[in-house]
Amino acid sequence: MGVIVLAGGRSTRMGTDKAQVRVGGRRLVDKLLDALPAAHPVIVVSPEDLGVPTVSEDPPYGGPVAGIAAGARALDTPFVAVVAVDAPHSPGLLPALSAALGCRDCAAIVSADGTVQPLCALWRRSSLLVALESVSARNAPAMKLLRAAGCVALVDGDGRERDFDTPDDLLELGEVDLGD
Repeated sequence: MGVIVLAGGRSTRMGTDKAQVRVGGRRLVDKLLDALPAAHPVIVVSPEDLGVPTVSEDPPYGGPVAGIAAGARALDTPFVAVVAVDAPHSPGLLPALSAALGCRDCAAIVSADGTVQPLCALWRRSSLLVALESVSARNAPAMKLLRAAGCVALVDGDGRERDFDTPDDLLELGEVDLGD
């Protein structure tokens, strides 16, 4: 399984690059990367140099589907997980997604409020590539890509899928440093 970490958004609600925000003295992207199993290849999608293997959609800031497409092109694994940098605990849900995938095209987390989380998902790479071909990638919402999948397993989340969009949200995780 390869892992795509989406970290290339404009971070308008955060007010600064989410990947570079420090929580408890550590960058959010590093917290997420440390939560991933070490054996899996990882590609971070961001137009910024984060000091880790990174690609960017061209042109940058094309939205989540464009980011997923850029990440999928950089990975050559039979399975591809998609997580977002602002959900640093989401890698803990990858075993549940893997167990639920079975013969389906994709497995995605459903949060406690019933919202499907397309940025906390596991795909068969072949199915992901087919879905990407059927969706216009630029500025497309991730749910559009998920709807293009043939068969999706939905897995109840446990809170680790939660994303943190604002500095106030992040305060729950520790001291926040937005940088310059």
